[in-house]
Amino acid sequence: MIEITAKVMINSTVKKVWSVISAIERDPYFWKGMIRVRNKSRDGNVFTREVTLSNSDKCYQKIILFYLEGIHIKWTRGTLTGVKDILLTQIGNQTLLEVQMNYTINGIAQLRSRHISEELRDEAELALQLIKEDIEKIQSFEIKERKQWVDLIRE
Repeated sequence: MIEITAKVMINSTVKKVWSVISAIERDPYFWKGMIRVRNKSRDGNVFTREVTLSNSDKCYQKIILFYLEGIHIKWTRGTLTGVKDILLTQIGNQTLLEVQMNYTINGIAQLRSRHISEELRDEAELALQLIKEDIEKIQSFEIKERKQWVDLIRE
């Protein structure tokens, strides 16, 4: 059993963070271990989908979206089985984004479980950073005092 927890504070509201993480079709952009996702069915806030991993393995997920609270992802079949929960907590004017993963590695991949565990931890930390950057992408810039052309001549 692999257990991983990763957290990041994001300078934004829970609503803005939710709008990014609930767009689950964008998961391969944030979660680098995925190369493709294909939704198989949808029933309200419950999705079933096929995920192609970077090593070309196919896995299946059941996803439940909890508005402004988080996402519950159950890996039901494939190299990985288990649960990934993505949780949102509003703290003042910031949002704590937390990922908790509890996986079992199946098949021949069990031989590389330590390496896979490290890869999953790195992937979770990178995903949180990419989500944070996506939300906080408006770069602050320094406002300089503007000079008139007359001021430039006098210098």
